[in-house]
Amino acid sequence: MRRTFRPALLTPGLLPAFILLCVSLGAGSARAAPSALPFHVGPPAAWVKPLPIPADPGPMPAGEEETSVLRLLNEEQVRVSGHSRVQYRHSARKVLSPQGIDRVTDIQIHFDPSYETLTVHGIWRIRDGRREDVFQPAGARVIQQESELQNRLYNGTLSVVPFLRDVRVGDTVEVAYSLEGANPVFGGRFSDVVAVGQPYPVVHFAYRLLWPEGRPLFIREFAEPGVKHSESVTNGEREVVLERRDVPAVRSEDKVPSWQHVYPWVQLSEYKDWNEVARWASTLFQVPANSKALEQEMARLAKEPTPEARFFAALRFVQDEVRYLGIEMGPNSHQPHPPDEVLERRFGDCKDKSLLLVTLLKGLGIEAQPVLVDTETRQALDEWLPTAIAFDHAIVHATVAGRELWVDPTATLERGGLDSYEPPPYARALIVAPDTKALTVIPSPALAEPSVFVDETYVAQDRDAPATLEVVTTRTGESANSMRRMLAGVSVAELSRYYVNYYAKTDAKLAVVKPMTVDDDPVKNVLVLREHYRIEGFWSSKGERDFSAHSLHQYLSEPGFSRRAFPLEVEHPVFARHRITFQSDEPLNITSDHELVEGPAFHFESDTRADGKTLVLDYRYRSVADSVPPERIAEHLKAVHDAEEQGGYGLRLRGGSARLQRSAPPSTKGGLALLGVIAGCAFLWFIISQGTPAELWRKGRAWGRRRAFARKFDGDSQGDSAGAAIPVASAHELLATISRLRCACGTSSECEWEALRHEAVILGERHLTLVQWQCPACARARRAYFEDKGTTRAA
Repeated sequence: MRRTFRPALLTPGLLPAFILLCVSLGAGSARAAPSALPFHVGPPAAWVKPLPIPADPGPMPAGEEETSVLRLLNEEQVRVSGHSRVQYRHSARKVLSPQGIDRVTDIQIHFDPSYETLTVHGIWRIRDGRREDVFQPAGARVIQQESELQNRLYNGTLSVVPFLRDVRVGDTVEVAYSLEGANPVFGGRFSDVVAVGQPYPVVHFAYRLLWPEGRPLFIREFAEPGVKHSESVTNGEREVVLERRDVPAVRSEDKVPSWQHVYPWVQLSEYKDWNEVARWASTLFQVPANSKALEQEMARLAKEPTPEARFFAALRFVQDEVRYLGIEMGPNSHQPHPPDEVLERRFGDCKDKSLLLVTLLKGLGIEAQPVLVDTETRQALDEWLPTAIAFDHAIVHATVAGRELWVDPTATLERGGLDSYEPPPYARALIVAPDTKALTVIPSPALAEPSVFVDETYVAQDRDAPATLEVVTTRTGESANSMRRMLAGVSVAELSRYYVNYYAKTDAKLAVVKPMTVDDDPVKNVLVLREHYRIEGFWSSKGERDFSAHSLHQYLSEPGFSRRAFPLEVEHPVFARHRITFQSDEPLNITSDHELVEGPAFHFESDTRADGKTLVLDYRYRSVADSVPPERIAEHLKAVHDAEEQGGYGLRLRGGSARLQRSAPPSTKGGLALLGVIAGCAFLWFIISQGTPAELWRKGRAWGRRRAFARKFDGDSQGDSAGAAIPVASAHELLATISRLRCACGTSSECEWEALRHEAVILGERHLTLVQWQCPACARARRAYFEDKGTTRAA
């Protein structure tokens, strides 16, 4: 399911490297007449009032300097009349350096031919005060650029790609075009969002809306002072103008919660309340009369003995046997395909699978409704005006045996019963029913017990004898689901190979004693991995041995920005435990101890217990909030440091016995070259990761939240390109960052082992790593660039 926000004025950036399906313009298309093109060329409509390009303001204030491109003008004008909508876009950018030439000339104009008509007014090069139209319609290429192909979504959008000649440093490139038409799925209802702050400075920004007088329109500003908002009425039209001059860049920070507004914006909507939105959605999610195929499937499911068994049989059929693939042409951006069609072809996107599940459940006598959610904006939807474009995902609300459930039909291999089922972490939902009046709160997932429990047992004799290590990792809930998805795509032997290499980084002479085993209890949703090793040279040459709660390090990373204007995102809910048991053949002279670190976002407990020849180190990490406010960052960092100090211990042999002394855990900061450790430590991601959903939305899908606002303009979102690589200081931080990148299907960013790839990229003095993986729930391809902070500082 995709949002239908207005596209960017320009969408520059590198041409996507994934598959481009070219729409041929015929043999000799470079010589084709303009009439053969799927777009028009001509002047703007008479109601448009193009703004002049402002003069170059000269040197910019400190901190606002631009080195490659100067944005002189970003302008949009919209006219709404009846069900029709026309959008005029106009921009001008000046090239400041050779690097800026690529950014200014890489122009792509997107439109949906199923309901939009594109008219290009011109592309002009301004040099030494002379303005020349350099747009050659016959030389432009029209590409069916499926920008969401990697997400297994097909929307039919076309892109006009002009190839500009002879653009030099100092030139200004001006672009103007119009789009006429609106997606018919909205029935003529209007919604829009306007970003009035951007990740780069702009000399002049303007948005103008012509609106029928007397037709309701609601406006809400999420903006800072400095936005000029004016309105007037002329000849039966209401004119709304938003304008800013000398707009400063909005500087974002790392690890900002997705629900936090970073870029100021203004929302416009024709919907007076959420009931209007719910009634609109109800017309799209109609449960049809049963087809023969549907009746046969319901008859099969009805053979289950209880309502609970029938519910889970239907859910798991839709989750596991109907693959994720979306055809979202035109109205199907929001309207699901008929359930019998989805059942017959055995694929669909989130809304297709949700309506199919609701249809099956109702046929089985189980109350169920489709639900619209926003996987990132979440509780911040409480601040929004009601609008049909607020949602990016569809799930299902059901009542089974008196229990309320929120289930995601796109998640795969989920197991467990009603008592253990965890609601997805989406916070707010719009139940698709004509009588829905408001958003509904989805209960937050609660973890009463650790969802990941790593239990290591070492048995060591004297200094020269080999030691043994047994590792039992118990996963429950979504963590068990995530591991089960991975095991569906990789053998236990292959998984074991990566685990062995992980432990071998500490103990080079480690050997496997017994093959890894997996015990999966789908009824309780508990999955247990068991590993058995022998370790030669267990003690160092000085008779020392360090222990660390390594599986908890990912939760104790520090942000790149500690002086913050925005909250710091913390993975939540998390409840993880790591226990280390050491058995010696000599008595241990050790004092029991208990430590508790309480921070604003987590609690970290450590227990040291000794009983004769046995030492037990027990660590527990539990999140208590999903973010840290800026004023409490120092307190949070202190808690992180204190927890790191409590997370490691050292044993030292003294004669025939051992004495315990505390030591810092293996450092997760500095001295760890990112490019050298990714391959060896990548499997650690599978050991310690949770199933928390995470990924950035693609272009054009998410104007309502921070990352999407950034992607709407020139700049790339963090990780999307080499120029926007995510800085990390260690492999632990890289892996923790990947765990927060939410997939568009709303599920965990866990990936199948064989799909995980990395590639070193050297750009001058910068050392980057391109990491590629695959979402196990929907099989979407994922990728992100990372940069070693050491090279960032050097640069």
